[in-house]
Amino acid sequence: MRAIRLSGPISAGLLGLLTAQAHAQAQPSAHPIPQHPIQPQGQPPMQAQDPASADPRRNQAAKLAGLAGFVNLECPGLRSDPARLKQTVEALGVDAASLETGDLHLTATRYIAAYQKDVAANCRKAEATFGPQGSIVPGLIVPR
Repeated sequence: MRAIRLSGPISAGLLGLLTAQAHAQAQPSAHPIPQHPIQPQGQPPMQAQDPASADPRRNQAAKLAGLAGFVNLECPGLRSDPARLKQTVEALGVDAASLETGDLHLTATRYIAAYQKDVAANCRKAEATFGPQGSIVPGLIVPR
């Protein structure tokens, strides 16, 4: 499997979204931010199975890296934006390089395998949630 390389600065809007998520975890909110913006179709939550689950931010970073890897491998008209992925992961407080080895890499690889169980549905969901008009992190997934 290819390594995901990441680079780039973070936008103020994305930083606000992600810091709001961290703040929402610390204090209850009337509008909670989803903790699992994209769950593989037909799969149970994977947090209980992975070492990264001890830290929700690390698990979220691995999930996003897995989604990016899945899109790059399986979605013919889509690809991930490596700079946007790095921005998002680092805004979560996770070193992007840590996704290339160890428990985070294994967790991301498990997410790729889970997303592959329903390629068509997960490609559509990735584009709707993370595409140019996405509802969670717009621009993480872009046309090829």
